[in-house]
Amino acid sequence: MWGSALLGDVYDTPITIDDEMTKNVITSLSQHPNFEQEKLPLEIKPTSLRTSSVFKSYSFPINGDGWIESSMGKTANEIIRSLKKARRDNKIQKEEIDLLIDDIRMLKSIETDITIKSLSWSDDFHDTIKHLGLSDRKLKALRKFGETRSSSLIQACELYKGADISLKILDEHEEGWGEEEQLAWASAMKNRTDAKKMWTSTLHQIDKLSKSDKKVINFAAERLQSDGPLNSRVILERAIEKGIAKKTLTPQRLGSWLSMYGEEVDIYKGARKGTFIKMDNSGFIIKDVWSYAAGFLDADGSIFITERGEPRASFIATGSRGRAHCEQMHKALDCGILALDQRISKNSNRTTHRLLFNSKADLRKLLKGVLPHLKMKDLQAKAVLTFIEEKNKLRKQELQRLVSYENWKDDTLKAKNMLDKWGLNVETVVKYGEGL
Repeated sequence: MWGSALLGDVYDTPITIDDEMTKNVITSLSQHPNFEQEKLPLEIKPTSLRTSSVFKSYSFPINGDGWIESSMGKTANEIIRSLKKARRDNKIQKEEIDLLIDDIRMLKSIETDITIKSLSWSDDFHDTIKHLGLSDRKLKALRKFGETRSSSLIQACELYKGADISLKILDEHEEGWGEEEQLAWASAMKNRTDAKKMWTSTLHQIDKLSKSDKKVINFAAERLQSDGPLNSRVILERAIEKGIAKKTLTPQRLGSWLSMYGEEVDIYKGARKGTFIKMDNSGFIIKDVWSYAAGFLDADGSIFITERGEPRASFIATGSRGRAHCEQMHKALDCGILALDQRISKNSNRTTHRLLFNSKADLRKLLKGVLPHLKMKDLQAKAVLTFIEEKNKLRKQELQRLVSYENWKDDTLKAKNMLDKWGLNVETVVKYGEGL
């Protein structure tokens, strides 16, 4: 009974479907005989079944992928095409495959409704959004940019909805159309077309680029997928070697493209300045976690010793992507304490996220791991590691002052005030770092 799992009242109210039910659909899909590789050449067998985390709260993977794609490794349309091919080769199982296709379509419909309902502004435009177009690519873009690009998306919805109302009024016009009605019809049809164009161009801003330019960005996504974080210069060199990019393209230009359009192919700015990183449905793709953590620490982290003599280190980031960075570092490093969603101020909706390292064990693990890769804070890391093991109080004080000075030496006034407070000069403090 493949198709019956989601029939009944539940079909009309997908928002209240119990998690076990949707989980059962995916489980059923994975166990269906037509998913066996020898019977299905296109290999639509699922790679993993992380249903509980995906369906329980109806949240989507962090990169905007849909439930089906993230669980099965294929989009709904790709799976349906494969099943239709299998149906032609397996006439005996035709009815069972048809029910399986119905299950996938139903799950896709639920996924679409949840995507629309998740938007803060969609209440008045549910049907309009569907008319504007919701391909798999558009749905993913809507999950990623539905809020940040809401002004233009709402404008497209209002334009289409207004045109639709005008056309319905004209349809109800009982008398023959005169010139005024014909002009109104032409205007409404144009507005509908313009609304669809606005909808598409807002969701897919990357389409403004030429095919050759998009090819370079897609190549960058492939390289970041396979190699982990890279800077634009390295990506460009490899693209030129492969004949993907022209020699006239500069790293600065490529970096600008990746910053402006990269998120549409799951490319984001990396932790280290000038680098980029790829994201899949499980998070950022990091090949060398210590190197990446070092870049994060150099760019948006701190290593310090409090006035009470407590060694500390922390990463800090803002926004949803910053939260993802902190959460993934916490998971990958298996140490530290997360402090998420802290408001910058009472009047701001912007939040900061921190990964804190307070215990000696966590500090040892972090600093020893990142030390070979640090470019800016290596002296602070060495000083704190030495401070942790040091027993001599005078030497600990020297290390504490060395770390504080290194952290603030670029702030001339702050550094001068510290030196005056300590009654020391720069040369003396610098000598504290000898032998580290």
